[in-house]
Amino acid sequence: MRWVACGLALFLLAPAAPAASPEPAYWRLPSGLRVLAQQAPGSGLVAVAVLVGAAPRVEEASQAGLSILTREVMLQGTLRRSGEALADALDGIGASLRALTGADHTEWTLLVPVERVDPALELLVEVLTQPRFDPRDVETQRRISLVRLRQQREQPQARAVELANGLVYDLHPYRRPLLGTPETLERLDRDDLVRYHQTYYTAPNVVVSVAGDLPVPTAVAKVVRAFQGLRAEPLPRRVKVLDVVERALMRRPRERQEVFEAQQTASAWVAVSYLGVEVTHPDWAALRVAAGLLGGGMASRLFQSLRERQGLAYAVGAGFPTHQGPAALTMAAGVDPANVERALREMLREVEDLAARPPSEDEVARARSRAAGLHLLDHEDLRRRAFYPAWYELLGAGYRFDREVVRLLSQVTPADVQRVARRYLRHPAVAVVGPTWR
Repeated sequence: MRWVACGLALFLLAPAAPAASPEPAYWRLPSGLRVLAQQAPGSGLVAVAVLVGAAPRVEEASQAGLSILTREVMLQGTLRRSGEALADALDGIGASLRALTGADHTEWTLLVPVERVDPALELLVEVLTQPRFDPRDVETQRRISLVRLRQQREQPQARAVELANGLVYDLHPYRRPLLGTPETLERLDRDDLVRYHQTYYTAPNVVVSVAGDLPVPTAVAKVVRAFQGLRAEPLPRRVKVLDVVERALMRRPRERQEVFEAQQTASAWVAVSYLGVEVTHPDWAALRVAAGLLGGGMASRLFQSLRERQGLAYAVGAGFPTHQGPAALTMAAGVDPANVERALREMLREVEDLAARPPSEDEVARARSRAAGLHLLDHEDLRRRAFYPAWYELLGAGYRFDREVVRLLSQVTPADVQRVARRYLRHPAVAVVGPTWR
């Protein structure tokens, strides 16, 4: 999830797949494990992406931060190897393993030479199914998470976006920071991590995707063999209930909301969020284009207005991420503290103008092309080609959605952009982080 403006990369826009990429083959095994495979010959490499529905969306309020803490401790060692021995084993076969957690998923991505796929898969499955959860590792990672959380809260840009989303999301888990809070992190212990792992690292909650220099039947056979021991317990009932009641947990605001947090910084950050829609909603593509039109790059309205014409902001952008539940369209600007109110008025004015009159066809075409271009470029990375079909499958959009994104973006019209602006960009959640406001 990424947006770029004024050379500043933020995390709110997530690219998708090129229309020309081959559609992956798909299997759903009796255990519930879903397997995707696509051949990409010529590189001599294989990427394996394992997407797990173990993420902040399914955490209980008292567990905030548990998904990332669990992931980090899993990397510290298994029942067979220490973290150092695990790293040495991966290095010995020329493989790399990285793990990331988003609002809806935890991703484990392996990149390995094709001739070393089997031992690499064995190591990956060992990490996923046999973590040792040493109490000393839990304590070490807890301290690291607390430091990272403190550092994040001291970054006005990230903090402003976090506060704005907290206003938008009301009772939903999306309102909580991915890293958790100091209070929840202090309470979590080894037993919490073990239970969480046993609950969510099960076959029905996992999608495995392979892309690379392997024939599809061979890739699938290797995955099935490697993951045959993965437990098959169903997900807890509360997760299925969340799918049903999710919208009720995010009531649309009926008036403007505001929050200010004082930080003694040289600049201030202003974030403005509006509750949008989930990835499966028909309006998702139009909101993605609207976000790009407002704050995607140097040709966007916010960049031209706030930075180029009025000099109110040194960095500005907007983005609309991809979530299983309704996502927030968020604008953010870094400004001189004396310009907070003027910059905020201008940001809101641009949104109001978008709702009042349809943008030009040329403006929408630029926003469509930019969004599609980012999608296509991201899939030049073999690991991302493995990731995206699995991600969309896990989110409920289906793996084929990966091939549909560019087409959906290309069909967005100026009337669509105006319509979604009128419908969704009505009552802003405003957060300001800086030395003063008003």
